[in-house]
Amino acid sequence: MIREAIKGDEALIEAYLAKHFATAMFMRGNLKDFGIGNTEAPYGMRFFIREEGKITGIGGVGNGGAVMLQASGDLAQMVAYMRAALPTGFMLTVTTGAPEMVAAILAGFDMADTATQMNETEPLFLLPKSDLKRQDMAGFTFRPSVIDDLPLLAQWNHAYNIEVLGGADTAEARTETLAAAKRTINHGRQRLLLLNGEVVAQTNFNAALPDAVQVGGVYTPPCRRGQGLARRAVAAHLGEAFAAGVENAILFSASEVASKAYRAVGFVEIGVYQIVLFGGDK
Repeated sequence: MIREAIKGDEALIEAYLAKHFATAMFMRGNLKDFGIGNTEAPYGMRFFIREEGKITGIGGVGNGGAVMLQASGDLAQMVAYMRAALPTGFMLTVTTGAPEMVAAILAGFDMADTATQMNETEPLFLLPKSDLKRQDMAGFTFRPSVIDDLPLLAQWNHAYNIEVLGGADTAEARTETLAAAKRTINHGRQRLLLLNGEVVAQTNFNAALPDAVQVGGVYTPPCRRGQGLARRAVAAHLGEAFAAGVENAILFSASEVASKAYRAVGFVEIGVYQIVLFGGDK
């Protein structure tokens, strides 16, 4: 049986997704941050449950057009049910997850051949708390981002979207990345690395649960690369999280240069993770 989740199903959904945390952190984070029934926030989600004596699948559809799936068995059946429940005119804008989940979503929404802004399968990394390799922080300071950092971080966010996500360099895109940078600051999970008082790198948790965090939004400006700044920022941020009780960290890496930095912190590759963004022409 497949059904749409209702308020009161939160614990059931979280228990299933927590067993698959390496590829389900976005859905877990959205459930934690917005619950069930939030129709306003862009990352609020409708959740769908498949039960066959036990839960065998969870799907999520975001208000902003994201569709995600964590399931076993007949993936097409799950996707078909989710699609049928959506209003006419729904536009799939992004899907992420294990490649077999992404493939089922693209096929089920008839978008396997649709042009994308980004379609990458990246290495997936895990770092248990006990394996963190702390970095030399002599001369560095580390702090949360604040609203006074917005001009710089909006600029970095725009550059990141172009370089990593294949975004466009337009006035509309700059407006969107400014708003996104402000939301990130207000969320309180972003951290900045400073050298002699200058902000030189950023890191963020794009999902944070009591047991696990997903690292994202790591950025060092081109003029500062090759100095070990990203690994220092990530290690310091994870040091905070692990001290607060988190047991594992997850991330996916956009390049071998980034992967090298993550391995230096203690991450090990455990699989792959696919990201598909629509709206491009490539």
